[in-house]
Amino acid sequence: MIGFSSEEEEQFDAVFTNEQGKGYGYFRLQEDNLRDPDIYLANGLSLRALVRLSDLRPSGVRPALLVGKPDLELPYPYIGQPVEWHRLFEALDDMVEKRADALSRLEASDVVTVPERRRRDRLDLDLRDPAEYERMRAKLPENGMVLVVDKNPMLSDHLGKMVARYRLMVDWVSNEAEAVAFCKQQSVAILIVNTSTASIDAYRLCRTVKDNQPGLKIAVIFLTGRNFSYDLARAREAGADGYLTKPLVSQHLLSALKKFLPNVR
Repeated sequence: MIGFSSEEEEQFDAVFTNEQGKGYGYFRLQEDNLRDPDIYLANGLSLRALVRLSDLRPSGVRPALLVGKPDLELPYPYIGQPVEWHRLFEALDDMVEKRADALSRLEASDVVTVPERRRRDRLDLDLRDPAEYERMRAKLPENGMVLVVDKNPMLSDHLGKMVARYRLMVDWVSNEAEAVAFCKQQSVAILIVNTSTASIDAYRLCRTVKDNQPGLKIAVIFLTGRNFSYDLARAREAGADGYLTKPLVSQHLLSALKKFLPNVR
């Protein structure tokens, strides 16, 4: 969702939850969730939201619906405000079906290209802080690998097989201290932290790794389950790059890796 207030987002959340089981099901991706959306829902009355939406390049594979009729002529369908919920679901259901048709055609031609969403609003960028500018200038580690922090090596083994064709190395450690030591000794591009791993403070681990490698752009991804509530403010303060929810789908994990590793694109 793009350009809505927190109160409006909560209202959509409540309606989506209430309508589960009555047709297609919908849920809103939380901020910093690295999973890519199927549909963009944008505030058609906000010019800021429309600029951001244009930057995301909606298509038949990832369509956009506006809530509120904009003053501009735009190639996106819209519904009026205030929202008539039955019209919203009719429009969303229609987009789901058209999206499925578009994906089928692309898969038949063996060409599937879907632009990734940007997780940060560029219009909010504030470069008055030199430290922020230095973080932006940080470079990806050369020949960087993926390190998984988990109680057992099953995820790292699965991930290693998934990315073998990209010649991307994957390794595994079972605790926080081993992760910190590994990142000091090896070239790590992405740190994946299973937040259910015993005795691990994911935020502390993220902050320590980032502080120990100030000139490198090490991405930190949290894997979160039902027992872990992702604290957006705390994660941003620690430098976390986002999260994925469990159970984990291979496609979503690979898509997340592509955001941080150009050689996997």
